[in-house]
Amino acid sequence: MRGWLSAWKGNLPSVLSGLYVQFVLLLGSVGLASTERTSVELATIMNCSQHERHTGNYDYMEGGDVRVRQLFSRTQWFLTVDDTGRIGGTQDPTNCYSILEIRTVSEGGVLAIKGVKSQYYISMSHSGVLQGKKIYSESCNFKEIFLENYFNAYSSMKWTRQNGKQMFLALSQKGRPLKGRKTRKENISSHFIPLKCKGEPIVE
Repeated sequence: MRGWLSAWKGNLPSVLSGLYVQFVLLLGSVGLASTERTSVELATIMNCSQHERHTGNYDYMEGGDVRVRQLFSRTQWFLTVDDTGRIGGTQDPTNCYSILEIRTVSEGGVLAIKGVKSQYYISMSHSGVLQGKKIYSESCNFKEIFLENYFNAYSSMKWTRQNGKQMFLALSQKGRPLKGRKTRKENISSHFIPLKCKGEPIVE
């Protein structure tokens, strides 16, 4: 136990350095997701996060870890799922459709992502098209990948491109969902930062 504590203390400077780097990245590239939100914005977001938080459709993975987050893209858009199941992006940090429920499906970072307000799961078709689904299926499973630049990427667990390479959740520079076959892990369109509803950066 003492050895573990000593090792942890020894790594503390590097951990703090990593946190500092993430904070700088967040301020530099996520201006729209500023933590300096007004009281009205915070109230709106909190109301959204409490809206229709049903869990009945999650019986298949009872006990899975649940996080309520906004996914902010490196292309400067919050990921949204509207009432028709359409996937898109918004630059309004108080948009209720940007509040997402992210639940662990299985070990290894496999997740299901669901709009809190719309109650649609994000899924990817075999051709890489992003769409909302009311009923969970394997096409709703995404692998959360932690990148070296402190962003996350989310690849489809069920589908890959014809060459076997991964297809990713991604938003273009215009806030539009990209087809999976056009995505790469290295592209900024595939990079997201999970934010707490009050706007704090998350270190997972």
